[in-house]
Amino acid sequence: MRRAILFAAILLSASILAPADAHSAGTQLFVTPGGSDENPGSQDKPFATIAKARDAVRRLVAAGLTADVEVIIRQGTYRLEAPLVFGPEDSGTEEHAITYAAVPDETVVISGGRPITGWQRGEGGVWTARVPGVAEGVWYPRHLWVNGRRAIRARMPNRDAEDPCWQLKGADLADDLSRYTLTLPAGLLGEWSNPRDMEVMVAGNWAINRLPVQSIDAGAGLVVLAPPHAEGHRAIRPAPGRWCYLENAPEMLDQPGEWYLDRKTGRLSYWPSAGEDMAHAEVIAPVAPRLLEVKGTPEQPVRNLHFRGIRFEHTHLDLPEGGYLGIQACHCTIGKDWKRPWGRVPAAIRCDYVEGSSIEDCTMAHISGSAIELVTSCHDNVVEGNHVFDASGNGIMLGGPRAEAEVPRRNRIANNHVHACGVEYYGAVGIWVGFARAAQVAHNLVHDLPYSGISVGWQWNPEPTPCKENRIEANHVYDVMNRLCDGGCIYTLGFQPGTVFRANHLHDVHRSRYAQGAPNNGMFIDQGSKGYLFEKNVIYNTAAALVRFNQCQRDWHTWRDNHFGDEADVKASGREIIAQAGLEPAYRRRLK
Repeated sequence: MRRAILFAAILLSASILAPADAHSAGTQLFVTPGGSDENPGSQDKPFATIAKARDAVRRLVAAGLTADVEVIIRQGTYRLEAPLVFGPEDSGTEEHAITYAAVPDETVVISGGRPITGWQRGEGGVWTARVPGVAEGVWYPRHLWVNGRRAIRARMPNRDAEDPCWQLKGADLADDLSRYTLTLPAGLLGEWSNPRDMEVMVAGNWAINRLPVQSIDAGAGLVVLAPPHAEGHRAIRPAPGRWCYLENAPEMLDQPGEWYLDRKTGRLSYWPSAGEDMAHAEVIAPVAPRLLEVKGTPEQPVRNLHFRGIRFEHTHLDLPEGGYLGIQACHCTIGKDWKRPWGRVPAAIRCDYVEGSSIEDCTMAHISGSAIELVTSCHDNVVEGNHVFDASGNGIMLGGPRAEAEVPRRNRIANNHVHACGVEYYGAVGIWVGFARAAQVAHNLVHDLPYSGISVGWQWNPEPTPCKENRIEANHVYDVMNRLCDGGCIYTLGFQPGTVFRANHLHDVHRSRYAQGAPNNGMFIDQGSKGYLFEKNVIYNTAAALVRFNQCQRDWHTWRDNHFGDEADVKASGREIIAQAGLEPAYRRRLK
């Protein structure tokens, strides 16, 4: 009996990794960090890089797929300095899928980061290491992770101070945009030695500004910003009373958990937190601006391409020239004023002209921008079962250009756990849906955000657009609006006939002491919102009204059997809705 059990276990183990035979699903290729790109990619002679496996798959595609193809990736970290790019030549067909998958229960990491080693003890509690390429002008990372934790770029005031932000006394932008200055109360600014490497964050109503510094006059309390300058949105741009902090001067490195990188010498200084041993710590500085790019063409979209069980970590993001002037949901000014066209914080994973593909059971973490974006003409794709956290910008984004032919259609965003986004760009949202049609956003768990949880629509009036027939169902959204204002668990814009908000569980909408402007609500139904069905939603514990309307009307929508009110009452009347909202059972066990 013992022999029979052992033999069965061996067969089961072999079946997980065995090469395909005539009766299997298709062709299998293998990748492991200990392999070689000179190998054929078989189980016993695997490739070393995912890019080499992609090239091998590309040859199979060129020859004509006759079966599914699976690239099986073994445990380890695969480091990139440029994104993995997939195009029409890497596409599956309507009949045959191409899948890049981690071996079950093995941790596969695609990292855009570079380990920083050679640490030596410096003065006080600070340790130092040299970062190659910085002094040579090759790169200058703005983010750092130590043992999987985002370290704090040295700043004033400190993040854990009783008052972690200062209030501006004044802000002045010249009419010809030639000079931009900020004024702070006397005695706050220091004699910092490298003002041209410093940045200032200024929070607006529902987005922020992050601007490079040119010079500082500590005596006058004056911060001169580096050009070129632009005129930001009035509700966002610097003004008297706005909250701010400055960062990235060596003199600001004054407590554990903070770091500073000297651009001239390439010397990185870090003050370890309690319990961190720099002799064994994993310190990662990001270098790759993106990790995965899937881009077809209008004539040849990428089809039937899938990614499973992979961790995507560490991306680099430079500050735009002239800085970041936020508009909304990580979109920003790119011209001389805030009017369109707009730029936006880029994502670690971007898809354009992609159909019938998926990203499932993956993790996106430690990201300097946003995590995932499906943009132009992405149709019938699935983003499901992913864990998205520690992103500077948005979590998951769906929305392309406004042109009818380019609007994403019939995409499913479901059972994702999205939290701790907007770490740097406070105007970020967990899940953003812009111009999209027939999207399904369902059973997601979204929380711990500085601004709104789920945002749907991108038109500030009730005029028709291609945005319609979207379904926002059974999501659990809470602990939002932790920094800014004028949002909520769910935020909407524009005329979207056929759009449904059903069975969502929404609660704990906060009001930060640093929020300036309009209230924070369970649902904020903003400009032009029209044509929605609100059914069986549960809302309680909000900083202001449970539902708010701006430049639209309640009777522009249909309302059925919603549960809005006192927590105890609606938890009783809406208990079945609450029980079903958020992650479905198979995902709750894995993603909570």
